[in-house]
Amino acid sequence: MDQNILNNLLNTQGHINEEELNAYLKDDTLPALRHKVENAMLDTPLYADAVEGYQEMGMDSLPTLEDFSEFKKKLPAPMGAKIVQLTPAQRFMRVAAVAGVLILAVVGYNSFQPSTPGELFTDYYTHYGNDISLARRGDTEGMNKDFKYALGQYAIGEFAVANVGFKRALEAEPSNDAVHFFSGMAHIETGNFTEATEHLTIVKNNNGTYARKAFWYSILVTINTGDVDKAKNLLGDFLKKPGYKNGEAEKLLNEL
Repeated sequence: MDQNILNNLLNTQGHINEEELNAYLKDDTLPALRHKVENAMLDTPLYADAVEGYQEMGMDSLPTLEDFSEFKKKLPAPMGAKIVQLTPAQRFMRVAAVAGVLILAVVGYNSFQPSTPGELFTDYYTHYGNDISLARRGDTEGMNKDFKYALGQYAIGEFAVANVGFKRALEAEPSNDAVHFFSGMAHIETGNFTEATEHLTIVKNNNGTYARKAFWYSILVTINTGDVDKAKNLLGDFLKKPGYKNGEAEKLLNEL
């Protein structure tokens, strides 16, 4: 301890002085002085630490301290400890290593987190392209002109425009499953999930050509809206029959 620090401690007004502390260490004090020293120890933890240290070393008085700068000169030189100067490349490699560990920890944590309904929808949804040829006369003969126009718009990604045509076609042919199916798919593409569900459910219940496909996409829409329990039940029904998207349906059910 520096002599100036010790002097400041012992000479603080209202606290104990060197003689009083020496008397306490020698256990040669009157009750009033002992009470004063112990109160000071309670008020100032530094007193308590100092007294405890002196008592453990068996000292009964404060040591005579020399100037601190002179004391430091007598300290032995440090042994074994070295300050290693890293090169810029070494510093970069250490930072990169720490960053790598942190990245692995984050990736490991995220890999155990379940996907959200929206993420599952994105993972499993794939655009359904137009599978009705608009070039072969046999495919288009007798086709509603609004439906034909809407399919053309659907094929080039103009889904909002396509839905206008699908709506007109359904006014003329309200039970046409193909129109309902592609209208439902166009509504998914534009984010109108309520309308999409209405059209796809009609197709699924009619058990026609597009029924199983409509069933699959209606399940994805249900997941995207957050109704996971309903989606699980629908997937269970979907998997009762083999066919379109069975493998993906099994995988999806395991992820819910």
